[in-house]
Formats: sequence, structure tokens, C-alpha cells
Amino acid sequence: MQTESATNVRTVAQSANGRTGGKGWKLQKTATKRSHLMPGVKAKSWDERMLKRTKLEALKKVERDMRDESKREEEATRQRLKERRERHAERKREEEMRARMSAKKLQRMKKRLGRTKKVNG
Repeated sequence: MQTESATNVRTVAQSANGRTGGKGWKLQKTATKRSHLMPGVKAKSWDERMLKRTKLEALKKVERDMRDESKREEEATRQRLKERRERHAERKREEEMRARMSAKKLQRMKKRLGRTKKVNG
């Protein structure tokens, strides 16, 4: 009877240090079988997948470049409008300043005219 039980004993796969977890009765782990993958994924080669990936990345890069270009154009338009408004405001401020200065100058001239004998006399 002992010989029969000895034949049913499972052999333990040992590493260099033995089973580190102390579970000598457990089997050694092996690579997972990827049988649950879709057939399309299994059938495609690595080169095909990498080609598809590079095409997708190139497409994304083009889209990103187009978005950046449109953003730059919008920013340039915004900047032009801002500069134009600033120039307009500066021109208006200078006009008001000139009008004020010319009014003061007129006042001074009238005051001087009033001092001469020809005007008063």
C-alpha cells in the first residue's frame, strides 16, 4: 500500500532556493496562455500593428499641428486688434491734448492782445 501512495506523489518544481513561499506542494508557475485574445489580434503580426500605430501617430501629429496653427492665427488676429485699438486710443488722447493746449494758447494770445494800447486805446 505504501508503494501505491508513493507513486501518486506529485513532484515539486524546485528553484535554486526551493519554493520561497514554503508551499512545496504547489506547481511552478508558467507563462499564461493567451487563448482569450480575439482572433484578429492573434492573426496580425507585430509589423502590421506597428505600421498602424505609426500611421495613427502621424495623423495625430498633423491634427495637432493644424490646431496649433489655427491657435497661432487667432492669437495673431487678437494681437493686431489690440494694437489697433491701442493706436486709436493714443491718437484720440493726443488729439484731446492738442485741443486743450491750443485752447490755452488762444487764451494767452487774447490776454496779450488786451495789454496793448492799440486794442485798449
